[in-house]
Amino acid sequence: MVNIGIIGVGGIANSTHIPQILESNGGQLCAICDIDKKRLRQTGKKYHIPPELQFENYLDLINCEKVDAVEICTPNYLHVKMAQDAIAAGKAVNVEKPLSVNFGEASKLNSFAANPTVPNMMCFSYRFMPAVRYAKEILDKGMLGKIISVNVEYLKSSAFSKDRRLEWRFIKKYAGTGVLGDLGVHLIDMAQLLIGEMKRVCATCGIVIKERPKEGSKELGAVETDDYCNFLVDFENGVTGTFSITRCAIGHNNTIKYQIFGTKGVISFDLTRTDILQVCLGEIDTESCGMHEIKVPKRFSISQEQMFIDLLNGKECSLLPTIADGLKCQKILDALLLSSENKQWVDLI
Repeated sequence: MVNIGIIGVGGIANSTHIPQILESNGGQLCAICDIDKKRLRQTGKKYHIPPELQFENYLDLINCEKVDAVEICTPNYLHVKMAQDAIAAGKAVNVEKPLSVNFGEASKLNSFAANPTVPNMMCFSYRFMPAVRYAKEILDKGMLGKIISVNVEYLKSSAFSKDRRLEWRFIKKYAGTGVLGDLGVHLIDMAQLLIGEMKRVCATCGIVIKERPKEGSKELGAVETDDYCNFLVDFENGVTGTFSITRCAIGHNNTIKYQIFGTKGVISFDLTRTDILQVCLGEIDTESCGMHEIKVPKRFSISQEQMFIDLLNGKECSLLPTIADGLKCQKILDALLLSSENKQWVDLI
C-alpha cells in the first residue's frame, strides 16, 4: 500500500486528488499539510487523518517516515522548491500544473527531468480523459491520415464576476500566468501528446477585469495575470493550430472542444462527455459530411491518482506525464506571454 502525503489541501486537493486516492487500488491518504490551520484541521477530521500526521510545515510531511510519496497542490510559485525538497528526501513526487511561474524557475529541475532519481508525475489531468486516450490511439494508427490542423476552445466563467477576490491566481509573482497556466497548459500538453512538438507560437493575451477586491478588504488591487489568450501554433510536423482560452466566458461552466482534422477525417471531443468521441472517418462519412458519436472503450478509463499509484507499484503506465513534460509546457507558456507582449511570432526551437 502506497502512503501518500498531500501538501496544500485547498480546492484542487479536495475536488480531485483526495477523492481519487480514496477510490484507488493500492494507495491511501496518509498525511496532509497546509499553512491554514483551520482548513488543515477540517480536512484532517473529514478524512480521519490522525493529528500527528497533520502538518503545518511541508518539510515535516516530506520527512515523515510514514509518507512514501508527496503530492504538491500549492500555489504555483511553491512547486519547484517543494519538488526539490521531496526529491532530495527520496520521495516520489506528483506536482500540480503548471510546473512553476516561469521557465527560468522551472529550469532548476532540468537535471532531474533529464535523469530522474525518483518516480515523478505532472498533474496534466486531461491526459486521463478517456476520449483523449482513445483519440491518441486513433491518431497513432493513422486513421485520420495526415494531420492538417487542430482547433481548440476552452471557455470558463470562473473569473467573470468582478466580486471575486484578488487571490494568488491574479498576482504574477505567485501565479506567473493566469488562464494560460490554469487552463491553457492542459490544452498545450494535449497538443504535444496528440499532435507533436510545437515549433513557434503567436499570441494575444489580455485582462478583462482590471481590478478586484483585495483579500479581507474592500480596497481594490490590480489584476496582473491573463484572463484570456488566443494563439496560433505551427508544429514541427507542419500541422497548424488555433487555440482560444478564457476564464471570463459568461454562461460557460467548463466548456472545452478539441477538434483534429486530417486528410481522411476528423475527431472531436469535449469535456462535458469524456467517454464520447465525435468522428467522421473514411470514405462513407466523408462523402456525407456527417459526424457521428462513438463510445470510448472502458479500457481507456484510468484516474490520474490511480496511474500515480500504479507507477509507484511498478506497473506499466501508458502516456504518463512527467516533470520533463512540465518543463516543455512551461517554456511554451513563457513564449506565449512574450509573443503577446511583443506582438510577434516566437520560436520554440
